[in-house]
Amino acid sequence: MNMAIKKMTALALCFAAGAAMARAPGENTAWRVPDCDHACLSQFARDYVAALVKHNAAALKQAKAVRFTENNVELSFGKEGMWATATSIAPTALIAADTQTGNVAWLGTAEENGKPVYFALRLGIRGGVIAEAETVVVRNTGLPLPFSDVTKVVHDPSFSEILPPEQRRSRERLRAVADGYFNTVERNDGNIFTPFDVECGRLENGILTTAGNTAGAGGVSAGCEAGLKTGMYYINKRIRERRYPVIDVERGVVVATGFFDHANEFDRYKTAEGRMMNTALKWPNSISLMEAFRVRDSKIYRIEATFTYVPHQMHNPFYEYLPSGPPPAEDPATLKETCNKACLLQLGDRFMTAFAQQQPADVPWARAVSFTENGVGIQVGEGIWGSIRSKSDAALRVADETAGTYVWYGLIYDHDAPAWAGVRLKVKGAKVSEAEVIVARERNPGPWGDPKKFAVDARFEAVVPAAQRSTRKQLIAAAQGYADTVQRNDGTLHASFAADCTRTENGVVVSQGDAGSIGLVKSPGKYAQGCEAQLKLGLYRPVDRLRGRRVLGVDEERGLVMMASVADFGLAQRQYTLTDGRKVESDRFHPMARELFEIYKVAGGRIQAVEAVSVDQPYGMPVFWKP
Repeated sequence: MNMAIKKMTALALCFAAGAAMARAPGENTAWRVPDCDHACLSQFARDYVAALVKHNAAALKQAKAVRFTENNVELSFGKEGMWATATSIAPTALIAADTQTGNVAWLGTAEENGKPVYFALRLGIRGGVIAEAETVVVRNTGLPLPFSDVTKVVHDPSFSEILPPEQRRSRERLRAVADGYFNTVERNDGNIFTPFDVECGRLENGILTTAGNTAGAGGVSAGCEAGLKTGMYYINKRIRERRYPVIDVERGVVVATGFFDHANEFDRYKTAEGRMMNTALKWPNSISLMEAFRVRDSKIYRIEATFTYVPHQMHNPFYEYLPSGPPPAEDPATLKETCNKACLLQLGDRFMTAFAQQQPADVPWARAVSFTENGVGIQVGEGIWGSIRSKSDAALRVADETAGTYVWYGLIYDHDAPAWAGVRLKVKGAKVSEAEVIVARERNPGPWGDPKKFAVDARFEAVVPAAQRSTRKQLIAAAQGYADTVQRNDGTLHASFAADCTRTENGVVVSQGDAGSIGLVKSPGKYAQGCEAQLKLGLYRPVDRLRGRRVLGVDEERGLVMMASVADFGLAQRQYTLTDGRKVESDRFHPMARELFEIYKVAGGRIQAVEAVSVDQPYGMPVFWKP
């Protein structure tokens, strides 16, 4: 009997395996009947934006767990990001739907806490409910990108027009045409890899960038193909993580998502026409986009794009890479090596020299290496390795033998553009196994001091008298106490402060005078002066949480603690109440995060000063490094 059961079980497994092989790879069925037509999918998009502006996700037909992203960060569906801040949605939008994949896209405009934004949405409808929601939100932060008056945006009606059968093309052909556009824009050298209609027009964040009377590429050469033949977009090093979730054969519409990486290894370049151009930004950056193409007769007729800046080489959680495999095992001889304080200083200084000279091969790397720039994991040699040209001679350096780390704070230069930077190295044996760079550039929203006045604060270099020194554990507790005080700041102090304590961010003293840390009330110095007074007053109340707190390095002799964290500002309510009853408003209107590299000076158990590099990041930005 047992043998018979075993044979039947084996036969059933054989049939199951055969069934699994009887459909296309990646598909769960060989025939799919669409359960939601174009009108149905479009209604899901309309229902979504109606619920969004009412902050009422419960009104939607949704899966038990909806996977939701805003600007490539996974957030809690219905609670965070624009779900907390949307105040209006324009009823007019470009809507595109794909009945075969169950995806629908919405490209339109909105208001967030009363401020205009461009808003793009992709919903994945599975089994009659929302299973995925992917959004791109464009806020006007001052970085150079198109951003027109949202009240004047007109979406081309051709995106909703059904094509005559003779003008339609297969799904595969439509995808190839859109992909050819990205191939043309990538390292744009004047070669054209996709067909364009002679009347092709491109709308980017509400601005027609193919009109001859506009700024940018359109001002040089009108039309889609003509502009691309000039080689204006040579700065696009790669068009990465391309996806085509919406393809509508009847209307000839493709909606794509992806990233344009601007490595900016050069700050000037020559176009295909021989014209010399300056890059708009001199440092590595990426734009995240949702872009719709209208194709007729196999030619691109209309393009509408919604895009915003994100950290360089940021990843879209909906894009799946093949597994990379385990990291290489470390050389046993390396693991036997030790690196004391002198060794760490020598190794760290060697790294910084190689870094500034763009010579990564000069660094003694471990076999398995991790590297991040502003919280994003990238390959050594990419990003800032291509744009950096030098570093400041003046710098604060800490070698922490207990943790096996080297930490550096000073200025770096992307070409001739200075930036405030913090660097941490982790050493394995006597080899660098981890390196992270946190760097704030001039057009990054937030405080920005005069780099020409940079000098290491003498307090941070001074040795603390033996009687006033704290242990490693006490130093870390002081820094963590400061963070606990800032998080949802209600006036309760979890650390002790010197009477003259100051906080400086990106070269600006934000605990005095008119300047302030971003996200707080404007000119917080008008309400209170100094570290303790500002925290007692609750000026940092908009900070919802300080995530991913990590100790980077400790120097007991000088009383220094170097920390990293990410501060989240949900800003569901911009108005907040100080501990003295006064009501004030945040200077920001949209959700954001601040990546922080902080140095604490502690003497006699009291925080004397805090120096920080602070970088504007997408709200909820994931922390690469584990605490």
